[in-house]
Amino acid sequence: MRILPLGLLMTLAASVSPGLAGITVTSYSTLAQTNGFAPSFQGPYYEQQTLTSITPALAQVSGDWTGPNADGTPNTWHWVGSSRSSSTTTFDANSYTVTAAGSFEYQLDTTAAFVDPRPSVLTPTGAANYEGFFTTDSMLAYSIIGELTQRARVQLNTSSGTIIFFQSNQTSVPVSVNFTGIIPAGQYRVLITTGLSAPALPNGVNHYEASGRYTDLIFNVQIPEPSTFAILMVFIGCTIYRRK
Repeated sequence: MRILPLGLLMTLAASVSPGLAGITVTSYSTLAQTNGFAPSFQGPYYEQQTLTSITPALAQVSGDWTGPNADGTPNTWHWVGSSRSSSTTTFDANSYTVTAAGSFEYQLDTTAAFVDPRPSVLTPTGAANYEGFFTTDSMLAYSIIGELTQRARVQLNTSSGTIIFFQSNQTSVPVSVNFTGIIPAGQYRVLITTGLSAPALPNGVNHYEASGRYTDLIFNVQIPEPSTFAILMVFIGCTIYRRK
């Protein structure tokens, strides 16, 4: 068995030591959105609620709108949609925990006189999500558990875009999420989301509906407890040994 030098082990130990400053949550937000063929983000036919740095948070919006073609022909489409996103965020220098649930649903109907007004308007969309950003100057243990139904996904990535974990579900059968692992010091983003934009529609009569949901999702990062520290050291040592 190869033994790592004492100096290298001490350096690795410093990177996971609970004595460092630890975790800093820089921002987090909870969002719900629904919109028809809105001319802009200011509306009409657009509703969004974003709650920033609020916990517990409940964002919910709904809309029931009838609107025109791009040429002004009235009442050619009808949108009924709602979105809901809830979260609880707790954090300190040693841990950051999120519990989140979200859903959206909508129905879009068009008449015989309908002509898709895009790209001069926004694409009809329903969405709900939680997004958080954090930094750490020490190694962290992470975990996420929960359930994704259709059109939901979870992701943890670095500030440079490197994916730590990613899972999505595009089927109607619920999928369980269960990831655990270790991340080094750095800057990170966690995203828990569900949403879908309506596709391009042919002229005339259409009926399109969509929904999505994530439930009981719990995300956590924390500085390892002293009892976990030795296991991490063995893990790091073995990893370095294999790379040699």
